[in-house]
Amino acid sequence: MPRTEGVEPEVVDEIDDVDRAHLRRAIALAAETGEAGNRPFGAVAVGADGTVISEGANSVATSGDVTEHAELDAITTACAEGNGSRLDGATVYASGEPCPMCSAAMVWAGVSRVVFGAAAAQYAGLLGGGPHFALSCADVVGSAHDGTGVSGPHLSDEALVPFLRFAASGLP
Repeated sequence: MPRTEGVEPEVVDEIDDVDRAHLRRAIALAAETGEAGNRPFGAVAVGADGTVISEGANSVATSGDVTEHAELDAITTACAEGNGSRLDGATVYASGEPCPMCSAAMVWAGVSRVVFGAAAAQYAGLLGGGPHFALSCADVVGSAHDGTGVSGPHLSDEALVPFLRFAASGLP
């Protein structure tokens, strides 16, 4: 999608089999990092050509860095591997609705579409502590007026499984 100044975010309600496959990979990454003691968020950045650019997982608990969110991990990994320019026009698939920090970072990186699994309202009650922002991913992305699309929630039942496991583990 061309990125145009002053354009409202595209609202996309349907996803296809390719979207579902990438979203399921993000959910699998969330499950893996949740088992390692981190909050269960995973992300996959896919270029406009359909190839995976990078993957990311939340590692706040294991790294001690509060910015180590899944979407930021995918972005910084792409940049560190010399693929930062490929993020322009990319789609980021996130297991859970991205927070305002990650939503803004995706806009700055040139991501043209965000597809997420569980909505923040669905997982917030399962995660103890931490802030719970009133701004949705669509609110943050939409305020940039650059045409970035946001689509979700999708596959919510599957996306919530890592959150439910994490909540049952008793980790903060």
